[in-house]
Amino acid sequence: MNREAVLKDIAARIPGKRDPRLRMIWLALVAVGLTSFVALLVTEPLRAWGAYGVNMIYFLGMSLGAAVLASAIRLGNGRWAGPVLRIAESLSAYLPYGIAFVVVMLVAGIWTYLPWTHTEVLARQRPYLNVPFLWARTLVGLGLLWWLVRDLVRTSLRSDVYLLKDHVAPELRAEYEKLSQGWRGEEAEAVWQRNRLALRAPQICLVYAFVFTVFAWDFIMSLTPTWVSGLFGWWVFMGAFLSGIAMTALLSTRLRQARGLAAYITPTHFWDLGKILFSISIFWVYQFWAQYLVIWYANMPEETWWVFLRFEEPWRKLAFTTFGFVFLIPFLGLMNKTTKTSPFWLSLFSVIVMAGMWMERHILVMPSVNPDVRWVGLPEVGVTLGFLGVFGWAVQGFLAKYPAVKVVDALAGGAGGHGH
Repeated sequence: MNREAVLKDIAARIPGKRDPRLRMIWLALVAVGLTSFVALLVTEPLRAWGAYGVNMIYFLGMSLGAAVLASAIRLGNGRWAGPVLRIAESLSAYLPYGIAFVVVMLVAGIWTYLPWTHTEVLARQRPYLNVPFLWARTLVGLGLLWWLVRDLVRTSLRSDVYLLKDHVAPELRAEYEKLSQGWRGEEAEAVWQRNRLALRAPQICLVYAFVFTVFAWDFIMSLTPTWVSGLFGWWVFMGAFLSGIAMTALLSTRLRQARGLAAYITPTHFWDLGKILFSISIFWVYQFWAQYLVIWYANMPEETWWVFLRFEEPWRKLAFTTFGFVFLIPFLGLMNKTTKTSPFWLSLFSVIVMAGMWMERHILVMPSVNPDVRWVGLPEVGVTLGFLGVFGWAVQGFLAKYPAVKVVDALAGGAGGHGH
């Protein structure tokens, strides 16, 4: 196809408005989640805020993890990843909602969720474990991340919306005009965008590593203020990165089919995504082992009890299921090229990894909240469905307005079969 035909083809595949059926599904899930949370809040407040905290951490991490994937690909000059970049960027639409959920936790939840807010802490911990400082570091860190990611995504979109603005549905044109304001001309714009993205990508990766490490300390490790681990923050933010990769892979397979994007999203893209999913799954278990080995070898009671608690009943089965879902099944299943390039198998293993990471967040949080009862049941699933509804609503809104593939790459032949 020539340039004009490609632009018209991509523009024709942008819905312009939300799919009514999907919109109803997201709203129904939000209603289920709200009902489940309120019912738990009335009967078991600690369990309610535990379930809320797990999903707050999980979905915010997934959104940020996908933004880091888009940044990491740019850092590695990964020209293969045109469509994958845009789909990863679409998950950033959840960030304002995710930060709003954190604000709700800070205002209403921490007094129940975080034990140090209503018990004595060690004198050496008081300068860090206090509510004003918790508010400051959480909101400043997440606010900075949101600003950086938003700027990266808007910069990434500029060329696409400029090229498509004369071809998209009338209701989208005002938004496209606004995003492409101050257009410098194709050559000057390409240089400006390249420099801007080269600046933002490393900033996002570094700020994410720092902010999500502190976030993991604050909302997971400080549930038991007497237990510390130097590697814990790394493990948590790499898990979030893994869930962002898995969701990007799942959306890539679904959007290719739903929007007829086979000319732009190819099996080779799936293969590359599958390799990243496979490798970071291995890296997750490496970090687990690196943390576990030191604790086991030192055999100090102040460290080992935290690990042993999660390996004994009633948490033992869930812990080993998590290990199977996040590492063992993907490791065995994604070892060959066939499963990586197949939309069905890649989406299946992506869902398995995401389910495993959801269980892993429960294993990190819930035994610290209440060690004696395994609080993973229908109420927790209900709260999760509510968060999923908000996540789906946000991402669908983005993908309804903007192209799911990078137009510039499609025009260059880099996103379709002939350029790959």
